[in-house]
Amino acid sequence: MANPLLEVRNLSVSYGDVRALFDVSLTVEEGLIVALVGSNGGGKSTLLKTISGLLHPTGGDVLFEGESLGKTSVKQRVDKGIVQVPEGRRLFANLTIRENLRLGAYLPKARANYKDSLERVFGLFPVLKERQNGKAGLLSGGEQQMLAIGRAVMAQPKLIMIDEASLGLSPILTKTIFDLIDALHEQGTTTLLIEQNVNMALKHCDKAYVMRTGNIVMSGTGDELLADEELRKAYLGRRAVAESRGGES
Repeated sequence: MANPLLEVRNLSVSYGDVRALFDVSLTVEEGLIVALVGSNGGGKSTLLKTISGLLHPTGGDVLFEGESLGKTSVKQRVDKGIVQVPEGRRLFANLTIRENLRLGAYLPKARANYKDSLERVFGLFPVLKERQNGKAGLLSGGEQQMLAIGRAVMAQPKLIMIDEASLGLSPILTKTIFDLIDALHEQGTTTLLIEQNVNMALKHCDKAYVMRTGNIVMSGTGDELLADEELRKAYLGRRAVAESRGGES
């Protein structure tokens, strides 16, 4: 069996004397959407930052394409094809949409394919093409999330990690963003999705892991986890549990 694109092996991370992750293991296979879900403060973003190289583990390892990342720097990880869409988008508000997208293509390989990548992004996000010369700071929250994802696509990543895609968005805009993540998936993009909106994440992923207080406590396909009554009680509320029983109140 081929190695997964990304493999996290028994990873532990601490902030000083406080341990944030406890022997976390997961895999992301090429071409899949893999969701990491759970409540705020459970360790999801800590794991993402460790994969990105912003934090260093106290134990375990992260492998990409079968090779240990070890002490590899953030830039070297981006060079390898690991790109993060950060929580809160972190756009350059005073730059135009097109200028923000150009910043995503700063690596030599990405610069060489800038025009093709730009057309791909504009095809996925027509509103960005229409407003490409406008300031990023004038976009709505949903449009800013589109731009943040588009900027990541400009880097021609092998793996996109999206931290809280639905944060601060209305239900309608949340659905739009997840539909766009599906469109990237159809183009072959491998995605690790860090998400508090458990219901939406599980509906749109190939497989998922549930994290609680720094541990992986459950894993399976999105459909398997949506059907799990304990998970529905913990994260989706009484209404979701009743619906799973055929409308029982």
